[in-house]
Amino acid sequence: MSKYVRDKVIKIREMSVPAKATFAYLICSFLQRGISTLTTPIFTRLLNTDQYGYYSIFNSWLDIVAVFTTLKLGGAVFTQALVKFDKERDIYTASTAGLGTSLSLLVFLIYFPIRSYVNRWMGISTDIMVCIIIASWATMIFELWAAKQRVEYKYKSLVALSLFTSIAKPISGIVAILCVPNEFKAQARIISLVVVEVVSYTWIFFVFLKKGKGFYHNRYWRYSLSLNIPLIPHYLTRTILNQCDRLMIRSMIGLGSAGIYSLAYNLAWMLTLFTNAILSTFNPWIYTRIKNKEYKQIGKMSYALLGVVAILGLGLISLAPEVIKIFATDEYYDAIWIIPPVTASVYFLFQYSLFSCFEFYFEKTEFVSIASTVGGILNVILNYFCIQIFGYIAAGYTTLICYILFAVGHYWAMRRIQIKNKIEEKSYNVSILLGISITFLAGAAIMMATYEMVIIRYSIILVAAVIVFVKRMQIIAVIKEIRTKE
Repeated sequence: MSKYVRDKVIKIREMSVPAKATFAYLICSFLQRGISTLTTPIFTRLLNTDQYGYYSIFNSWLDIVAVFTTLKLGGAVFTQALVKFDKERDIYTASTAGLGTSLSLLVFLIYFPIRSYVNRWMGISTDIMVCIIIASWATMIFELWAAKQRVEYKYKSLVALSLFTSIAKPISGIVAILCVPNEFKAQARIISLVVVEVVSYTWIFFVFLKKGKGFYHNRYWRYSLSLNIPLIPHYLTRTILNQCDRLMIRSMIGLGSAGIYSLAYNLAWMLTLFTNAILSTFNPWIYTRIKNKEYKQIGKMSYALLGVVAILGLGLISLAPEVIKIFATDEYYDAIWIIPPVTASVYFLFQYSLFSCFEFYFEKTEFVSIASTVGGILNVILNYFCIQIFGYIAAGYTTLICYILFAVGHYWAMRRIQIKNKIEEKSYNVSILLGISITFLAGAAIMMATYEMVIIRYSIILVAAVIVFVKRMQIIAVIKEIRTKE
């Protein structure tokens, strides 16, 4: 082992448990999304644009139906509750899992008698709808377990299970597609994914019940319902922001266009592997700072993280033409024009998450729903008109507009909560937030303008890389300074 590698191993061993957990989650996210990304070229060649579009429609309906089948119980409310009920985490987790399971069964019982009407409206078959309900339940169970592992910094088992499913899903999908006739390839991809999730996550549910000694606890059911039911508009409209583009493109233009849009959306959404890894540890840190009334420290760290996300986003945007050529055939090439606005949307989604922690901590979920509902309704309206006038590529820009308003709305909600709770210290400086955001958007526009001018684009990328390299010590120094003031 070289001295360099040995020194790095020693540094990792000496890291604090939270730091090790953050590092592990980041590496895990890299590998998870890396495996998914590396297999994308395989699926875009095994499935034509219509089949890929059908698979993307399944994912879109899965996110929407999950709002009703599970109330997104594994989300932010659950994480902050684990901090609040730290002495009764096992009981709270078991009751939440029981509540989500009961809701999933209720939705199935309502759906089955009216399945023919629902299927026609959604454009899917009964077997796929059953897959959606089962997958939403299995995903919820995993999210509950993953959140608990993160809060307790038990990263080893989480990393192991995440990597197992990340490998099993594409392998089973490829095998299933190759084993069925052409007309059933999209369905085979969907069913194989659901089977892997059920096999991988069902055991967790029984572990919850054993540790929590049952699945029904009146106090925690009432607590979860009181906070999550008001969040239905928030989760639904946020899902609409993520998924209605594909559903409307499919309805207004066709499955092929929905498939092209979905590919671009999924590739741009790769940025969330960084943002989710950051937020998985940073959100509990923010809750702790709020609890200790250390409000100014939140902004100092957030600016650095926003800058990192902006730089990563610009890197992805600048290489969009090459990314599409690598991951798909020529029939998907128009996706290059969708990657920039969707990538920018991820940046503003990350920014919103920094503000919403106040809303969840102070249990003011009605503010979350108001801001989210306005954004979701606006997205549908803009899509309806813009897709008809400008084509399906316009959906990426309507999404960006709505996420910008989404972030603004949640900032407004955060400030109202701070004022109501007599918090005089401002956690964020608006000028700094605007400066980072405007610089990011300007950089994205410049890179888009040079997509057809390869030499100029590469020159800009090279200059930017050199500047970052030359200024690396100053950048590291700023980050260290921020960290030392935590």
